[in-house]
Amino acid sequence: MPDALPAELFQDASQRTARGLAAEGLLLEQQAIFDNAGVGILFTRGQHVLHCNKEASQLFGWPHGDMANQRGRAFFASDADYEALNATAAPTLANGERFEAEVWLARRGEGTFLAHLAARAVNPQDTAAGTIWIVTDVTALRAQEAAARELLRHHTAIFENASAGILFSRNRVCETCNPALATMFGYASPAELVGVPTAQLFTSPEDYARLGDQAAPLFLRGQRVELDWEMRRRDGSRLWVHLLGAAIGPGDLAQGTIWITEDITQRRQAEQVLRQTLLEQEAILENASAGIVFLKDRRILRCNRRFGELLGRDPAQLVGQSTRLLYPSDEAFERAAGPYSLLDRGSTHAREEQLVRSDGSLFWCRLTGRWVDREHPERESVWLLEDVTEQRLARDILEQRVQQRTMELAEANQQLRAEVLERMEVEERVRHLANHDALTNLPNRRLLLDRLGQALALARRAGEQVAVMFLDLDRFKTINDSLGHQVGDELLRGVATRLAGLVRDGDTVARLGGDEFVMVLPRVGSETQVALVAAKLMEALALPFQLHGRELHVTPSIGIALYPGDGETAETLLRNADSAMYHAKEAGRDTYQFFAAPMNVSAALRLELENDLHHALERGELVLHYQPRVDLLSGRALGLEALIRWQHPRRGLLHPNAFVPLAEETGLITRVGEWVLHEACAQIVQWQSLGLPSVPVAINLSPRQFRQRHIAQRIGDIVSEAGVSPQLLELEITESTLMQHTEQTLGTLDRLHRMGLALSIDDFGIGYSSLSYLKRFPVDQLKIDQSFIRDLDEDPTNAAIVSAVVTLAANLGLSVVAEGVETPQQLAVVRRCGCTQAQGFLFSRAVPADRVPALLKEGWPAGVPA
Repeated sequence: MPDALPAELFQDASQRTARGLAAEGLLLEQQAIFDNAGVGILFTRGQHVLHCNKEASQLFGWPHGDMANQRGRAFFASDADYEALNATAAPTLANGERFEAEVWLARRGEGTFLAHLAARAVNPQDTAAGTIWIVTDVTALRAQEAAARELLRHHTAIFENASAGILFSRNRVCETCNPALATMFGYASPAELVGVPTAQLFTSPEDYARLGDQAAPLFLRGQRVELDWEMRRRDGSRLWVHLLGAAIGPGDLAQGTIWITEDITQRRQAEQVLRQTLLEQEAILENASAGIVFLKDRRILRCNRRFGELLGRDPAQLVGQSTRLLYPSDEAFERAAGPYSLLDRGSTHAREEQLVRSDGSLFWCRLTGRWVDREHPERESVWLLEDVTEQRLARDILEQRVQQRTMELAEANQQLRAEVLERMEVEERVRHLANHDALTNLPNRRLLLDRLGQALALARRAGEQVAVMFLDLDRFKTINDSLGHQVGDELLRGVATRLAGLVRDGDTVARLGGDEFVMVLPRVGSETQVALVAAKLMEALALPFQLHGRELHVTPSIGIALYPGDGETAETLLRNADSAMYHAKEAGRDTYQFFAAPMNVSAALRLELENDLHHALERGELVLHYQPRVDLLSGRALGLEALIRWQHPRRGLLHPNAFVPLAEETGLITRVGEWVLHEACAQIVQWQSLGLPSVPVAINLSPRQFRQRHIAQRIGDIVSEAGVSPQLLELEITESTLMQHTEQTLGTLDRLHRMGLALSIDDFGIGYSSLSYLKRFPVDQLKIDQSFIRDLDEDPTNAAIVSAVVTLAANLGLSVVAEGVETPQQLAVVRRCGCTQAQGFLFSRAVPADRVPALLKEGWPAGVPA
């Protein structure tokens, strides 16, 4: 053995020791993060948990350490939930990519919670080595977000529907206002006022500055401004407005101000007329040769100068005085009360009696009196007094005043008792309204949850079943939109009456809002019994409702959940009954469905699709494909129809029927429709720059988009901004859409037609058009619905209908397009029917924009085969 080891050996050993210590420190740091992270962390391999941190154990309600070696299925409420997650997560993780989702997971012994999952393979190059999962409980967060959205919706509804005008200004410029204010000042919409200097609403710059001088000091002190002011409408006319203003940030005018306005023009005019009338009456009153006095409760309200002269008194001092001072004695005053009964019969009373002057001298006076308003004799009477001699000296005025005061106190006491009773009634009504729906007087959600909770508590102790039935009226919105909210409200009250009359005394019928009703049926024996109740409800609602001379028919879709099989809490049962109700609607409406677990999966997928659709526009996932409309004589493409597609990041290319109904239901269709207009116009400009033949592009307007206010103006703005000739755009509106609100529809169509836009009726033949309206519609083209084309070569009736439509269109000067032509046989019949234009798979499917140039250049050179 050598005497000493080499120095290099010690140096190498020191380096290895240092690296070991560093690695050990890093491991300790990572372990600390793992143990103290605020989210659940799990490592899995082969669909089993290898290990997890304490937070994950707490999230899932497991003792720490017991989750090891558990299958992933143990943390899901059902096999279906587990398989659904695997189906979406496995491909992503297998590619070494990050996977994210929000799903409902099971908490051991405590129900479920909504979790945000983030996962990735531990080693992206070797995904079999295992997966790390990050789990975050987002149940409360999503509930808060939903509540915030609902609060925002309520505030927006109040702002948009307030009867008073509301304006926000900053730096003396209008930032926003509600429709009521725009209408008040003669603007078509709030958008026309945005960015407009608020001085434009005033009669002059000096007038505007004068208001500012009054308001600014108060705003800086955090006080409100309230006053009446004359202002200016858009057309220059004047109006009087009651203004209530406040600074958004007290003491800081830079944050802007809010103004609430009320048009008081008519009130001011009425006050002016009343003032003039009073002046005229005052002139008559003061110059009359007889004394005139107005009395109420035998007390002088007002009198003229001559009346004061008769009594030797100042008329101003007589106001408020009792007529007792006219009489020489109480007996005379009391006797004078008798003739008032004659006035009550509606006649004029006249008499002569002695009255007394202020100096005590008596004189005889002729009195003529009548009620000012015979319908309300308790208000006041008018008397004419003519001096005929002296009258009786007044006596014992103090006693009369005491008596009058006693009467006043008695009246005050009676009024106080009435107010106390009224307050008690109001408080009782407030308690009732807090638990009942104001429209139908049925229990509301608050009382429903209370009664459902009591029913579940009793059912647990007795081992009984409770049924929750969620009922929604089919197509109620159509009735509400077409006949008005008053008819809709009366229909809801009628439905509520029928439902309440069908259930047992211990059952509950509640209205949650809109056309949604919930029934709680305690102590039910079986599903058969519940099904019989549902059938009875459907049978009762099938009977027509007679409202405002109309016979209305409604049908319900009913979802049913049973305790304890479908849930053990009120929230779970209501949610599951709601899911079953939507399943009933998907099954064709006018039916009932019992809850089944897969419905929640379907609802979750639908919710996921809805969430994705909100972001589809922002992410640029929507695209347009184009299908040619072909001239059957030349084979040329006469036009293109723009058809929307969704390039979904996970589901691939989706056709309109997969997402357009959802967009229509959620209101997103208006944004989607505007995107289609912008995109189609931009594409037309691009094709023109390439020198392609100019052919019109047809765009479908959805029913909801077409019913928008100012839709014609909005379309005109988009076309103008894009620099596209209106002749290169065709708008397609379905027949059924055109037949709603026909007068409003005619106005919109006229405005679009005057812009130069061609108009087509899509799906013609299935919307039951009135020929009288068809003659009035300024349309250019009819597109025969493909349901008539599909069996054209087999069903002679369809051929007859197509021929009739072609003949009708020719007489009205309209062109006709046969939609959905897919076979040569169909084409041959279309030709025989006289149709010269067609569209369908026989010629071309809808193709992306980059394939359109070839279609336009090549066409169908040989013509369309006969």
